[in-house]
Amino acid sequence: MKKLSLLAAGLGLAFSAGQAAAWSQPTHKNIVKDALAFMNSANASAEMRRAYQFYVGAAGSEARAGEILGQAAYDVDDFKDTRLGGWWVGYEYAPVWNAAASLVNYTSYWHFINMGRQGDSHGNDRGGYDYRYHKVDGGISDVDWYAMVYLYNRGLKTEDYNSTEAHYRQGSRSNWDEHYGDFQVAAFQPIDNLAKYWFDQFKAAPSLQTIGFALHATGDVAQPHHTWITSANGHSSWEGWVDDHYASEQLNNPVAVANLVSQYDARKPVRDLLTQTAQVAYQHPEPLYDSSYDTRLRVAKELIPQSIALTVSVLTKGANHFYGQGGL
Repeated sequence: MKKLSLLAAGLGLAFSAGQAAAWSQPTHKNIVKDALAFMNSANASAEMRRAYQFYVGAAGSEARAGEILGQAAYDVDDFKDTRLGGWWVGYEYAPVWNAAASLVNYTSYWHFINMGRQGDSHGNDRGGYDYRYHKVDGGISDVDWYAMVYLYNRGLKTEDYNSTEAHYRQGSRSNWDEHYGDFQVAAFQPIDNLAKYWFDQFKAAPSLQTIGFALHATGDVAQPHHTWITSANGHSSWEGWVDDHYASEQLNNPVAVANLVSQYDARKPVRDLLTQTAQVAYQHPEPLYDSSYDTRLRVAKELIPQSIALTVSVLTKGANHFYGQGGL
């Protein structure tokens, strides 16, 4: 009976969650491709156009560069680098013994940044996903509650703590017993640390794939659910709506991007750039409680251009580093 209860909870999590990562994977890819195209537009600075030539030259064409960068940003949601469980149930990287991997992977728990609290128990300026501080839904589709029940007292596999978590620690303090022994009190590292790790990998050995992995974060931080810490509250419905209307409603309006891009300084640290966008997203909690078409359209028309502008800045910063002008 206990196993059946866990299975039911897991199925509730899986089928309620849909894509629990920020934006849908196609939206991540579109944002990156639109950012690259903008960098060769009349509104791009000389620095941006040089960065455009860097990536296009490496790939052979804009289409190829956009595909590689965009696919890398897309792929981060599919990483199988985060297993939760215990000796009594085994470990899995997705709910229901990995059967729900096509819907959501536990790697998504590294894809949040809590803009409602200062600091976390690791010593980061902003924390990541922590069930204790999530935005409560309270409804029948409260994915966070399903996850907590299903994963209660399950911890992060030690090998993943020593690899994935260590990569995303970025100088902060971690202790397995304190931070990852029991899911209901686990404190995951924030997504700006993930971005910093992959950006540093790019700096050490430049490739379109490594900076593309970092660009997953430039999409995530512009999604309000990921700054309010919730997998519920209409999370997957909002992401699906944005994906469905991305082209038809011209959410990637280049004029809107041009009006925002000068607000981002590529000389700033990557984490500061991401936090700048996350603060804007946090100021738009409307998609958490209002699913009306007009509200979704208004918010998406602000946040998608913010995400594209941020992506332009990070791509420019990456190329600048290659040319010895990386800034901070």
